[in-house]
Amino acid sequence: MSKAWLSSLFVRCAQSLGAVLSPMRCVLCGTVTESPLLNEAGHALCPRCLHRLERTEQFHLRGNRTEDMFYTHPQFERGACFLFYDKAEHVNRLVYAFKYFRTPELAYDLALQAAKEALPTDFFDTVDVIMPVPLHPRRFRQRGYNQSEYIARGLSDVTKIPYDIEHLTRMRNNPQQARIRGNERARNVEGIFAVNHPEELYRKHILLVDDVITTGSTMRACMDAMRAFRGARISVFALAQPR
Repeated sequence: MSKAWLSSLFVRCAQSLGAVLSPMRCVLCGTVTESPLLNEAGHALCPRCLHRLERTEQFHLRGNRTEDMFYTHPQFERGACFLFYDKAEHVNRLVYAFKYFRTPELAYDLALQAAKEALPTDFFDTVDVIMPVPLHPRRFRQRGYNQSEYIARGLSDVTKIPYDIEHLTRMRNNPQQARIRGNERARNVEGIFAVNHPEELYRKHILLVDDVITTGSTMRACMDAMRAFRGARISVFALAQPR
């Protein structure tokens, strides 16, 4: 037996023992979920709670609420959010957990499920690249991750569409949108994004993704910067939006 094989066996045994001694529990109901080694859909949210989250059904609906936010943008193509939320319900707890409590795997797991449910529709059919809304480097260092990148990875792993974190950047570390009143949100994100090597995305169909869409100000600011992608079409996706 090779040392590499023995080392791999030891790691798998240790992970399995850890799952038995300290099993993962659903973040919503507290029930023990399957081991992350065995559960493709996600180890932090049980199937029952996942099923109970309220879907928007926007993958099937043209002219939906999300599309109504962006239809005037000249490059806009499609839009959808996966779930509804409000401040007192489960989806809000999940968003708060993966944004502020270092559980970005939740965002990844929800994106996996969203992509699986969208595949029977034509939502992803012509998309060339998936692009997460970027964090400023300082906020990335503070948080340790960009939850929107986890969402992009989840969508990519199901659809096999590549995701890109190189061509869109955040230039200013603006205050978080959640702390800004609705009327001020557009001003807070105005001009904060920039693009790199726009010629490389000429005439591509880009799916821009974020965790939550409320007023749409952040997405619009990204789309305004992405006008430099000449001839590109832009669709948008988020895990959740207010009911």
